[in-house]
Amino acid sequence: MGSPPPEAQPSPAVSDRDRRLVLATSILANLLGNLGFTGLNVGLPDMERDLGLSAVMLGWIPLSLMLPMAVVAAPGARLADILGRRRTTVAALAAAILGFSLSALSGGIRTLLAGRVLSGLGLALTFTNLMAMVASIHPPHKRGQVLGYTISAVYLGLSLGPAVCGGLVGWFGWRSVFWVSALGFLPSLVLVLLTGLEQRPARGEAFDFFGAALWAAAVLALFWGLSVIARPVGPPAALLGLLLGGAFVRHSLKLAQPILEVRLFTRSRRFAFSSLAAFISYSASSGLGLILSLYLQYNQGLTAARAGLLMMTQPACQALLTPLAGRLSDRLDSRLLTSAGMAVLGAAIAALALVLTPATPIPVFLVLLAALGLGFATFAAPNSSAIIGSAPPDKVGQASGTITATRLCGQAFSLALTTLIFGLVIGPGRITADRYPDFMRAATVCFAVFSPLCLAGLAASLARGRSPA
Repeated sequence: MGSPPPEAQPSPAVSDRDRRLVLATSILANLLGNLGFTGLNVGLPDMERDLGLSAVMLGWIPLSLMLPMAVVAAPGARLADILGRRRTTVAALAAAILGFSLSALSGGIRTLLAGRVLSGLGLALTFTNLMAMVASIHPPHKRGQVLGYTISAVYLGLSLGPAVCGGLVGWFGWRSVFWVSALGFLPSLVLVLLTGLEQRPARGEAFDFFGAALWAAAVLALFWGLSVIARPVGPPAALLGLLLGGAFVRHSLKLAQPILEVRLFTRSRRFAFSSLAAFISYSASSGLGLILSLYLQYNQGLTAARAGLLMMTQPACQALLTPLAGRLSDRLDSRLLTSAGMAVLGAAIAALALVLTPATPIPVFLVLLAALGLGFATFAAPNSSAIIGSAPPDKVGQASGTITATRLCGQAFSLALTTLIFGLVIGPGRITADRYPDFMRAATVCFAVFSPLCLAGLAASLARGRSPA
């Protein structure tokens, strides 16, 4: 394979030491930080019993993290390009650690959610910055490989999370999950402080505060409205979110330096449809961890520790297969890989809708989890590489912000949809033993909604066109 063009080469000012430190920081942040993501799902039944939470509020605990992450991802990437990616990453890691600590110390749901919001703000900026730094300091012919390492670290953390946090919940209670998340970011904070590399590709440029406000209002109104769409306030809020989103797009097209480079979508078919496929994939899959963790404890009657061990299957498969998919994306047409992955993901979710019952044998359940892992692993790294590779070299930070924004918006949409279905099928109040059948019906409805979304994702993946030679 030939050398990349000179303008795409990493800056000669980047030392091998800084390159290794940045990659190590990204891997550690994604590995140790993600332990608590899936671990939290395992601890939700204990939180429900301890705090007396309703089924809808259970959905809001993960959503309260994803919504602020979606709000800050795009503006945060732009702000970091102006102020410096390293210094904003330090501040973001500190905020995430503080937020998780606040949730661990909380005595009620309000303080818990406040800590989740603060954590979400820090996490979005951390992950966006680290992806941009890793992608910009490695040459294009290695980009899929290093992104594969980073994404694999995400899945390894997610795979270890249920088992580690399930055991912690059994021994020390649900608060220990938040302490694991807080402590998990400390090594990354130390490493990024040791890094001498500071990137400010937009130094001296203006930050679009009005655009940032429009983006935040659109995201909050849309996804909150979707989560309460059955209530009178829901449809107007969702419609307001869509209108604000349209206003954000029109406003951004008028600016030379918007917080989100909307023109990337209009100038590159590959960028636009790869981003759409990413949004759909997360919309169809992010609610599954919440639903399946509750299913194992409510309908199968398993302990948090055993449920955590079983839930390792999907992210473990993703962790093992993602580096391979990343390397293949450097050699093969990414459209073929991502489309195959989306097809497998949709088939696995459809199988959940058809065969999952309280009596489903555990081996069958594990096969379905492995199929989910195979599908998403085949999709994620090649798709991220396609998004970044289709952006100009000076827009890598914006492309990274787009990846994070589409992922988080997809996750927020999935969780909002799950929360809505919980409210409609289960109704108000807690999920007590007599309502376990209602939860099972709600889970089946969720699967039946998520699976057709993958068909739209498959169409978007195929529509991007062939990868450039």
